[in-house]
Amino acid sequence: MGNQISTLATSAWADGPTAAGDATRRALDGLEGATPSLILLFADARLEAAEAVAQASCAAPGVPLAGMSSDGVISSDSDLAGGCAATALGPELSVGVGIGTHASRDPRAAGRAATEAALAKLDPRPGHSVLLLFLDPTSADEALAIDGAYSIAGGRIPLAGGGANGSTPAVIAGDAVATDAVVAVGIVSPSPIAVSVADGCRPRANPAIATRTDGRTIRELNGLPAEQVYLEGLGWGGVPLDDEAFEALAVMHPLGQSELLGQVRLRHITRRADGGGLSCATPIPANAAVWFTEQTPETIIDSAVHAATQVRELLPGPPRAALVFDCAARRRALGPSQPEEAQALRAALGDVPLTGLYTRGEVGRTRGAKGDRNHAVVVVAFG
Repeated sequence: MGNQISTLATSAWADGPTAAGDATRRALDGLEGATPSLILLFADARLEAAEAVAQASCAAPGVPLAGMSSDGVISSDSDLAGGCAATALGPELSVGVGIGTHASRDPRAAGRAATEAALAKLDPRPGHSVLLLFLDPTSADEALAIDGAYSIAGGRIPLAGGGANGSTPAVIAGDAVATDAVVAVGIVSPSPIAVSVADGCRPRANPAIATRTDGRTIRELNGLPAEQVYLEGLGWGGVPLDDEAFEALAVMHPLGQSELLGQVRLRHITRRADGGGLSCATPIPANAAVWFTEQTPETIIDSAVHAATQVRELLPGPPRAALVFDCAARRRALGPSQPEEAQALRAALGDVPLTGLYTRGEVGRTRGAKGDRNHAVVVVAFG
């Protein structure tokens, strides 16, 4: 497959058993001999992560490497969902990479350690910096790792990224492949960097109160079994649903956790839990107000266009490269319309190097202290 040429970054896509190496080489070719500051690799989860890293390292010896596994990518080159995507960042960008381990033991400490290492030799400037976070979603609550990163980065640096995907999610830092870890990538540019976050969900009816919770499981809403209240709120009360039908319904109707200033942070329902509960991707505290929301393929695609359009408006001129972190649940909700979202993103961003993937939980913070997302699309654009 071809690549896009830019003095700032190039992107490429490849598929097959040598996809990681092929994508890396094609991305490097676009720099026309310049030494990249970093290779970002979103590696096909069908490849062993160590093999993907070995291929990329062989293709770009001595170049710093960071990324994560994925079971679906977004690229400038293809509407296909599989394969590997790579971006080569040009030498004008200053980059730092850090990793925090044992995230399941102390996710905040892992987020702090990764961010401290990533920013140690950088001089971040407001409007010209971004911190990317790559997380193992199976290790702990992603929100805690993001909180740890925010405690170091502060409000001056926007956050973007997400959770690795695949049967064994893995993150990449240098020549290391890790699970139970957080990888942070600090990027500073002489030109502006913008981040935008959007979703296609709209609240419906009235909120419920999470009257009893247990970790990532909501046991009761309004004092009644959570599944019962949820289905009744969607107009599906008393309708028999097997697990597959329930999950297909839930992916179109995530919960929305109320926040300050009337904002709603989406929470993905992964499945029904024993005893009439709802198993969620992220813990929701007891006594929190939650909304039942709805989305459609059309609103999901519209939200991707909104995010891409907004990020362009935040820059003084057309973007020169872009990264996209899109929710895997949105991809499932789109079904056969999934290529339409990728096409809409490319059309809204323009003819620029584009690399992205479908994540398990998204990282997106432009203001405020919270950056953990579900059912969201996060776009990073480089001016």
